[in-house]
Amino acid sequence: MNVYYPWHLLLLAVLIPLVFALTLLQKRRQKRFAKYAETQFMDQYLSRMSPFYQTLKVVLLLLALVFVVFALIRPQWDYEMKNFESQGLDIMVCLDVSKSMDATDLAPSRLIRAKLQMDAFIDKLRGDRVGIIAFAGKATLECPLTDDYESATLVLNSLTTSSVVQLGTDIGGALALAEQGFQASGGNNVLLLITDGEDLGTSALAQAKRLNSAGVRIYTMGVGTPEGMEVNDPTTGRKAFSKLDAAALEKIATAGGGQYFSLSSGQGDLDQILRNIYSVEKGRERNRNISALKEQYAFPAVLALFFLILDALVLPLRRQRKTA
Repeated sequence: MNVYYPWHLLLLAVLIPLVFALTLLQKRRQKRFAKYAETQFMDQYLSRMSPFYQTLKVVLLLLALVFVVFALIRPQWDYEMKNFESQGLDIMVCLDVSKSMDATDLAPSRLIRAKLQMDAFIDKLRGDRVGIIAFAGKATLECPLTDDYESATLVLNSLTTSSVVQLGTDIGGALALAEQGFQASGGNNVLLLITDGEDLGTSALAQAKRLNSAGVRIYTMGVGTPEGMEVNDPTTGRKAFSKLDAAALEKIATAGGGQYFSLSSGQGDLDQILRNIYSVEKGRERNRNISALKEQYAFPAVLALFFLILDALVLPLRRQRKTA
């Protein structure tokens, strides 16, 4: 059994002062009676009242309050299939994690700057699903399309250039993997490619056109500066010069029916990309059947009502004995 609002159980503590208040009320009645009559007449005055039924009414009232609290905590057990409708985009992010992303022409590094911008990007999504593909010489699907933004952010923050499966940069391979990730998609598809544009593969443009023909719009974001800088691989000791290839990314964006943006050293443009996406794209309604716990608050609520009605029907009077 699951309890949705367990802290509401603290309301049961109200029963303690309630019982105490009922005790004080009884003593107050005795004091008020003593103001108008001798106390020895009180038993005669209350002769028609039944102590048993009076106590029963109090117990019934307390039971009703207990079951009201049990209804408020929303107990859940058993499972049922529920249909959930949502509307939003499916956004697959292809993030370059090749060694060239360690370049510091964008402080503190190209990859860190891209990840920081992606964190802010995910925070501003509105009911959309997001997936993450990390690529270097080979692409891997790190996070399938999901609306669990917290999990997506955890995956994003765990990506480093040290975790690459294969050295190099193959943008076409990342786009091909994104096509597979979109196969079970139920919404409009958007691909966001974040890279410095240096591509050692040859299939990026062809794959971008293929994705666009399948209904995927591609937005590219260049990370780095045109001047570039030398990057040192601490593992192999090799050095290589790396710079932003904006022209290649513009071609990919054009082939994918989207736009090219540049992540400058001062301010990222992911907010601008998101505004552009929302202005152009329209989310498609998605229906999902999921197994969920049944809400069972009706049972304690019905019992609470039953005890309240029973309390109202019980009269705190002694039964009159019939005389022959």
